[in-house]
Amino acid sequence: MAAALVEALGLLALINYWGKRTVRYSGEAVLLGVLAVTGTNLMCLITQIEGGDYTPWLWLWVGLLLWSAWALWALNKQRVWRGIPYPKQFAVGVAASTAVGAVSLTYSQMYVPYSTPTIIPFSSSFGKPTLDSKNKVLHVPVRLVLRNTGTVRIHVVGTLWKAKGLPGKFSKEGSSVEDWKNDMWAARPTLRHDNLAPSRLLGAGEIVNGGAWLDPGDDFSADVTVKVPTDTGINRVEIGSFLSYIRADRCKLSNSYKNSYLFSWDPESNDKQHSWDAPGWVAEPGDDFFRYASRIYRSSELLNMTRASDYASAWWVLPKWREGADWAEGDTDPYMTVSISRDPEAEQQLSDDEQEPYGMKTLNISKGQTMEQLLKAASK
Repeated sequence: MAAALVEALGLLALINYWGKRTVRYSGEAVLLGVLAVTGTNLMCLITQIEGGDYTPWLWLWVGLLLWSAWALWALNKQRVWRGIPYPKQFAVGVAASTAVGAVSLTYSQMYVPYSTPTIIPFSSSFGKPTLDSKNKVLHVPVRLVLRNTGTVRIHVVGTLWKAKGLPGKFSKEGSSVEDWKNDMWAARPTLRHDNLAPSRLLGAGEIVNGGAWLDPGDDFSADVTVKVPTDTGINRVEIGSFLSYIRADRCKLSNSYKNSYLFSWDPESNDKQHSWDAPGWVAEPGDDFFRYASRIYRSSELLNMTRASDYASAWWVLPKWREGADWAEGDTDPYMTVSISRDPEAEQQLSDDEQEPYGMKTLNISKGQTMEQLLKAASK
């Protein structure tokens, strides 16, 4: 804003300098305006080159650089600097103000967003369960905690909670090394003496809709009650929770993000027929899902002008059963995956280094209890 004011004053001085020159220091004011253009343009050009992205604004920076070089040459040829009472002090003042502006920009746009931590308590816990009157259904309350106790607002990219039951029985011999390897490959815990059968989905949902934001002090915690049949052989109940967010001091999601959800099926049809597939890195062909997606806007308009457009997406997937799946046939095991990509359809994912400036963070927690523990708690 200071540079824009100086440039505006320089433009007014230029009118006088080209005319009758009734203002004593009009030439010097023009020089100061050209220096402001030069400094601002160099900052934009360096920012563009440092980011490594092409935008049409690049041609403006190049054009202004050539123009400012010519303008400085023309002003120097006319020796407008001779009227400056204290040329050395003037040069020091320009250099000092430029340095202060650069330090201020670096501090506010780079240091603060990268040094201030986000503090987001995110957890799940079991409450006291109760049995129905016929002792056939166990009602298990679950508390999902999502708060912002830090000083930085966050934008929620996506959330997911799911509850599943794991049938099984105690295995005295214990599992083999091959079983351990299969567990590790599937990213599940290795419980050597639990002979677990394929899981059953008990419930799933969002903790808060994608696109919501949490200001410091906000609390989006939720309580859900999971119903667990007691006569189906379920041996263990597990609660999984997933949260992904970006820092609002580095960027923000488009206001349309929360209403951008699309389904892989026609929600108005009777049979909810699958109509389109997600990219291969998200889900297998035929898997149903719904998706949030929108452009990401950076915290600085200068960065929006000098960086290519990127897009955030969150995919809530309901995978189909296939041979080798660790859930029961005819059932599903929802999961969520998020990404930042260069194109709206998320076909081209950015690398970790390219995503890092947005401050996207993903939290994935899990908690479980055996049916014996839950039934004992219900009897107290």
